[in-house]
Amino acid sequence: MPIDLEALARELGVDLAGTTTPATPADHPEAGKNPLPDGENPCRHPTPAPRRQVPASAGNGGGGQEDCRRLPAFAGVLPAVSAGNDFADEDGHKPPLEGGLQALPATPAGVGAPARVAPTPPPVVLVEDLASLEGVLPLLAREEVAGFDLETTGLDLNTAKVRLVSFFLPRAGRAYVLDLFRLGEGVVEKLFSGEGPGLVGHNLAFDLAFLMARGLYPLGLPWDTGLVDQVLGHRARMRPLEEVAGEAGIPLDKSLQASDWSGPLSEAQVRYAGLDAWAAWAIRQAQEPQVERLGLREVVAVEMAALPAVALMRLRGVPFDPGLWQEAVAEAEARKEATLARLREFEAGLLQGAVNWDSPQQALKALKALGLALPDTREDTLAQHGEHPAVKALLEYRAWAKRVSTYGREWGKYLHPKTGRIHPSWHQIGAETGRMACSKPNLQQVPREPALRRAFRAPEGRVLVKADYSQIELRLAAVIAQEGAMLKAFREGQDLHALTASLVLGKPLEAVSKEDRQLAKALNFGLIYGLGAEGLRRYALAGYGVRLSPEEAQTLREAFFRAYPGLKRWHRAQPEGAAGLRTLLGRRRITDRYTEKLNTPVQGSGADGLKLALGFLYQELVGRGLQEEVYPVLAVHDEVVVEAPEALAEEALALLVGAMKRGMEAVVKGRVPVEVEADIYLDWGVETWAEVL
Repeated sequence: MPIDLEALARELGVDLAGTTTPATPADHPEAGKNPLPDGENPCRHPTPAPRRQVPASAGNGGGGQEDCRRLPAFAGVLPAVSAGNDFADEDGHKPPLEGGLQALPATPAGVGAPARVAPTPPPVVLVEDLASLEGVLPLLAREEVAGFDLETTGLDLNTAKVRLVSFFLPRAGRAYVLDLFRLGEGVVEKLFSGEGPGLVGHNLAFDLAFLMARGLYPLGLPWDTGLVDQVLGHRARMRPLEEVAGEAGIPLDKSLQASDWSGPLSEAQVRYAGLDAWAAWAIRQAQEPQVERLGLREVVAVEMAALPAVALMRLRGVPFDPGLWQEAVAEAEARKEATLARLREFEAGLLQGAVNWDSPQQALKALKALGLALPDTREDTLAQHGEHPAVKALLEYRAWAKRVSTYGREWGKYLHPKTGRIHPSWHQIGAETGRMACSKPNLQQVPREPALRRAFRAPEGRVLVKADYSQIELRLAAVIAQEGAMLKAFREGQDLHALTASLVLGKPLEAVSKEDRQLAKALNFGLIYGLGAEGLRRYALAGYGVRLSPEEAQTLREAFFRAYPGLKRWHRAQPEGAAGLRTLLGRRRITDRYTEKLNTPVQGSGADGLKLALGFLYQELVGRGLQEEVYPVLAVHDEVVVEAPEALAEEALALLVGAMKRGMEAVVKGRVPVEVEADIYLDWGVETWAEVL
């Protein structure tokens, strides 16, 4: 069934036409579930610890006496099996992950009841001729959901081939394994064109990306049991299929995970492939009751909405100019050597002789010999003495050394030889807050330095459209803390940093200087997450170049919370010890750390909004048939970058901004305006397209 964006949008309170339905108390995802005392933060309340869910019986549909068999000319309909369990799979050819929009369908009647015994694996049928395939297609078409898995000849989306497509069809009570080496890869289009069952699998971004590489963009509602497991356990890493299956009491043997899928198939391999698809379906049946019990329906919908977009990012990769990158690396290496030479000048006359400035111990000893009595050589400690020429040189040296070591020449190894692009690993849930993560390489941590970001350059005739949420963490904190002055400022379109400077320093708005505003930025971004006076002092200097005495930091901190008492109440409302937290859409996390109690609802709500935006964007692109030309390539916390041909640049800009607004508006529900800043570039935010027109 196609993903109904409008259904989820209505449920979340956002109008796809662009207006947002104001929230009422009943609109809140926690309404009617766990009423809170008056004045208590709706994003912080005790959450019951998850209990082990015993999977429902999967039935046997003829049972385990049938093993793997080839299917002759197919006739008739096999008996349906009773509803069972739903689990996901991560087959040996899927890289491990670490950490459409629609209200999820209700669990079918009879599903989810605790089982007395482990579910029985179904028969597995090998399909390797077209006549047999024609018999399977009607069975597939009548399913609402189906377990799904691919076996491929390798991990590389751009070079590996799909060998097996496996489905578990619950009504038929069997798993069907389609051998594409015998059937031909062209049959894949028959399987996924038009409406079909929702796909249930484990680490589905891998499978979906393989389908997309063949021009197929399934619109059925997916259910990734790996992602759902992360949501249920607020995990930052996706667990392997066999671990999730074992916990749910579902038998699964992964010993054939890394076998050769390019040669003749053994009966054991075929059975393995079919049972992976069955396990996915079985795990879902175990997960659905837990999702309902913990109030995570909307959160799972958000993750499933974003999933195809993440798969598409994985497939398309990021444009990268190795020549420009090497220029940046060469400059960093030269700067590193130049600053090291400056440091060497301070060694003259030191009793210890040559100093290894990369060693914190030797650097500290040398600085003490130069008359600086420092407790350590941490960056924030050194920043307090940044006017000393040796300290200034050391800070610069470390910055360039880090640039060389982290963003050095080895980045060329990530360039794909076939596509000429970087294809990083995107982890849809890469943190316990729900934020995404990226690795191999980590593009989310590339500094905003123009020398580096200009290397991510669109190919000739194409552009990169970059859009960022404006001050989204402050907006979300204001909503969560119910901070009236901040909410009023955002609703009236005021400059919050200027307002903070005015309130804290006691100046009229028109008298606020550039320096005052810089100070206010340090206060706003530093204090919403509970920094103390000393933490604020270090943060202001390291992040904003604002030097404060301990007394000034304390005075400013007190003035800030007088100006924004809602934030102070929110901070004080956090309980001691472990507590259950919720984002505005209901994503849960249990933690006993004070700072996490503050940043989890904010950053998690931001992640929910950005993922909804990716889901809306994907649906718009596929709905307009643009997904082969316009597609997301980067997602960095509050930013999305889309690549498009120049002829579609303006349309891509409008689609991206609209999707990002709708996504975050579904989270804040009219309580604060959502602003998106966007432009069209030739690269990752350095040279605008307008500059060359």
